[in-house]
Amino acid sequence: MPRDLVIYGRPNCQQCHATRRKAEALGLAYRYVDLDQDQDAECRLQQEGHRSLPVVETGDLVWVGFRPDLLEGLTP
Repeated sequence: MPRDLVIYGRPNCQQCHATRRKAEALGLAYRYVDLDQDQDAECRLQQEGHRSLPVVETGDLVWVGFRPDLLEGLTP
């Protein structure tokens, strides 16, 4: 299981909801960051060039969008 899985998203984002549901279904522990509530995180992601959601970070691996294949790759 990843040591630090973080999902950045917004409440009205369907891909964000799908990513969280998939992580939960796989039993992955994660931290969710609501970008409507965390302006600093939003600014950092924009500075890094991210323009879509969700942004998922775990270790050195970062991706954008609903990627069940990558989430599945995080399971032991």
